[in-house]
Amino acid sequence: MAATEVWVKTGAAAGRAPGIAGEVRALLATGLPLALSQLAGVAMLTTDTIMLGRVGPEALAAAALGFSVIMVPMLFLIGLAQGAVPLMAYAVGAKTRHIREVRRTIRQAFWATALACVPVLAVLWNFGPVLRLIGQEPALADATVDYIRAVSPVLVTGTWFALLRNFTATYGRQRAALTIALLQVPLNGVFIYVLIFGHLGLPALGVVGAGLGSSLSGLLALGALALYLRFDRRFRRFHLLGRFWRADWPRFGQIFRIGAPIGLTIAFEVMLFSVAAQFMGLIGPLVLAAHQIAIQVASTTFMVALGIGQAGSIRIGLAAGARDEAAIARTGWTALALGCGFMGLTAIAMVVWRADLAGLFLPDVTSPANREVLAIAGGFIMLAGLFQVVDAAQVVAVNLLRGLRDTRVPMLYAVLCYWLIGVGLSWLLAFPLGLGGIGVWWSFVVAIGAFALLLVHRFARRRHLAAYRQLLGVGA
Repeated sequence: MAATEVWVKTGAAAGRAPGIAGEVRALLATGLPLALSQLAGVAMLTTDTIMLGRVGPEALAAAALGFSVIMVPMLFLIGLAQGAVPLMAYAVGAKTRHIREVRRTIRQAFWATALACVPVLAVLWNFGPVLRLIGQEPALADATVDYIRAVSPVLVTGTWFALLRNFTATYGRQRAALTIALLQVPLNGVFIYVLIFGHLGLPALGVVGAGLGSSLSGLLALGALALYLRFDRRFRRFHLLGRFWRADWPRFGQIFRIGAPIGLTIAFEVMLFSVAAQFMGLIGPLVLAAHQIAIQVASTTFMVALGIGQAGSIRIGLAAGARDEAAIARTGWTALALGCGFMGLTAIAMVVWRADLAGLFLPDVTSPANREVLAIAGGFIMLAGLFQVVDAAQVVAVNLLRGLRDTRVPMLYAVLCYWLIGVGLSWLLAFPLGLGGIGVWWSFVVAIGAFALLLVHRFARRRHLAAYRQLLGVGA
């Protein structure tokens, strides 16, 4: 047996897990490093916020506005790159010339994301008139565009890093990518500190320095991961950049057909929360501050469920490649139980210690305003506990379907649930019915709960999906 075949069978992400306990271990072995890597991204954003807060509210506002603008296309591009995951996993599971198949998939994913970046960068580079049109002050609009231009290389480096990280996760060898992501956090802190405040003989660049520091750390992280893949004995045989300019148009089309709906689904979800934040601002600044605290708490624990879902997507693809229907079922239901179970435990913690969790963000409760924010945030965090259980169900289920290359209908579900139900119900509960911020959070529970039910039902009836029948070669 070839050494490569042995590696595929024994990788942490590959092969068949011996029962439910083995499936749990395999999901955690793949999912937790992915979750930690994504938490590292959250830590970098927190570092940027802390540093810019020392510059002044104008710089912090410009970076926050710029980040809200760039985040939607960034997540779309990462979603587009995720179109490569089920293709890679299927090839590895099938164990038929998987090195060549995976190399071609990676190459065409590079092509697809680079092509999508061109119009995105063109729009972002000239975003100033849009900001002025929606009513932003000219000085804030100019500072925001400066930040966007400085941080825009992250669109490419961040997307390609995520692509290569998913490649290593498909083979159960993501430790190097995780290490690089964790090291990027302090490195980014050093870069932005030097560039924001002007040390080591460099000028103080303020908000532009924050963008440049993030771009530089992202470039170095991508370079470090590429070097690892180039020289590691297990990965160098792939020659990922070999024949880079050779087209594979059918596969290029597959990346877009699978990945574009993933990116749009993620973008719709992000836009729901962006609109909700605008509603909170209309209700009042204290309510908006409390909302941000609750969102921060929920988003941190969400990364674990997201990692489990991504691991489930990889393992579903591997099982599909092996034509193993039993493994698909075992992976899917185990991942759903694991993700929802973890979030259920954290929900209990949120209910019991909601005041303490909110207090982490507001240590000074001497002012009446802070005490009011703390009280409001406590109520939001209680609902966040309920919200994140259904959020775990949707993020795991949608990733399981992505592993089966079923992405278009879930995207349509996202439009229905996030926009028609989510945004509409947020406005209705918050304003005409007078529930305020609590109404917005109840809309999250209803909208995402509906999305989760539709997705879980679709996975349960997977044998009726054309994509499933095509992958597995079975009848309805």
